[in-house]
Amino acid sequence: METHINHLLEGLFQQADELIVALKCSRELVFVNKKAAEVLQISDTKSSQLQLTDESILEWAHFIEKLQHEPTANCSITIINQEKREMSITIVGNLIKEKQIVFGRVTLCSNVVKKELMEMNGIIPLQRLINSISNGVLLTSLNGKISIANHTALELLNRDLRQIENRSHDCLFEDCSYESHLIFNYYDKLFKKETAKIIVKKHDEFGRIKYLHFESKVDEGLGIIFTNITDQSEKVLLLEKVAHQETLTVVGQNVATIAHEIRNPMTSIQGFLQMIRAYSGDTNHDYFNIVESELQRMDDLLKDLLDFSKPKKFDLAYVNLKNIMHEVIDILQPKAILSNTIIECEYDDIGEPIIYGNENRLKQMMINLVKNALESVEIGGYIRVYLGYKSKDCIQFSVSDEGRGMDKTMLENIFAPFYTTKEKGTGLGLLLVQSVVDEHRGQVTVESEEGKGTIFIVDFDLSNNTYIDNISLLSHFNDSMEKTS
Repeated sequence: METHINHLLEGLFQQADELIVALKCSRELVFVNKKAAEVLQISDTKSSQLQLTDESILEWAHFIEKLQHEPTANCSITIINQEKREMSITIVGNLIKEKQIVFGRVTLCSNVVKKELMEMNGIIPLQRLINSISNGVLLTSLNGKISIANHTALELLNRDLRQIENRSHDCLFEDCSYESHLIFNYYDKLFKKETAKIIVKKHDEFGRIKYLHFESKVDEGLGIIFTNITDQSEKVLLLEKVAHQETLTVVGQNVATIAHEIRNPMTSIQGFLQMIRAYSGDTNHDYFNIVESELQRMDDLLKDLLDFSKPKKFDLAYVNLKNIMHEVIDILQPKAILSNTIIECEYDDIGEPIIYGNENRLKQMMINLVKNALESVEIGGYIRVYLGYKSKDCIQFSVSDEGRGMDKTMLENIFAPFYTTKEKGTGLGLLLVQSVVDEHRGQVTVESEEGKGTIFIVDFDLSNNTYIDNISLLSHFNDSMEKTS
């Protein structure tokens, strides 16, 4: 009966997912399950002895002594496996006193990776090996403690090795943004020993957004979690730009037709309203003022929609951005005076800021940015408009204010169609700004802080002017072909 029970227990422990061993106090192996034999690379043959380093032999003696007086004890020792390699393990065990057999569960120590793989052929350190890999590489022990990270991983994480070594794997995501269900799915995959993937958003040391892709895989043979980290910022931003362009295309295809359909009946309404007001005795009634104000707001929205939906075929020429900026300031100066706002212009004296583009579109872009700044500041506010050379191949135009500023959510959505925080805004002004900047192969960035103000920066890369020249030549070629056909 006892033999039958022993066989049942042995079969049960063979199927266990943990490393199970049973050995005499003299370290003779009585039982080793397949998992332990495979991971530790030790013999599962009975009566063979567990080989230890000299220091660990003493630790084992203390461990046995402790078990004589306590029901459960643990010790950390270094074994020498069949491959003649040292491996650090921890044993949590119980002593069957009648037979002087230690029955225990084995786990790999957090520094097992360093001791197991520190050298290849006795020459090349593991750290040097992983540093030669272009992607970020990070090794974590099965107890969740980070062991090693290569230079690329530390650079992507903006961390020093001392900041993450021997810390929990969770610390990698401390300063990252992600959706809760995605991180849950990531750890769920790891628990199931499947390949786990997640993309997180992180700000680098300069405040720029980066998208990092983590791909982790459990290697039970080595007792580690291998994590590959890559910078997916360019890919994610490209996909976002494609999605944004698709949105603009859909809006552009439908907006002109909708605007015209709305504008026709609205014109009739405005005409009849004026007639009713003229024939009624109370021409200053508040209801008339409200209706006219709302109709005017609808008309402004339709104008913005029509401006946005105009075909992107423009006359191109060399234009002086300083002249355009002067015109914009002259147009908006009366609005600034009414709100007691100061508009200060600042220029670089190095050369004339000339680019190849469309004057009217550039003027629309500047008007929108300065107008937004005027509407953001309080009465008696201050606006700075700057124009100059950022470098010999880049002209920079910027508008900064000391207004309300924007929070993180607003910054992420300001260029989205119809997104606005203004009571009477259309949500198309900044969309037009981005469209004009894209047409001239420029780049627009925004910096803002709540309660302190906002700055819009537009950079025009002069090296891209040849591209615009080609667009112009292609446009003229198409025109000539249409005339001859």
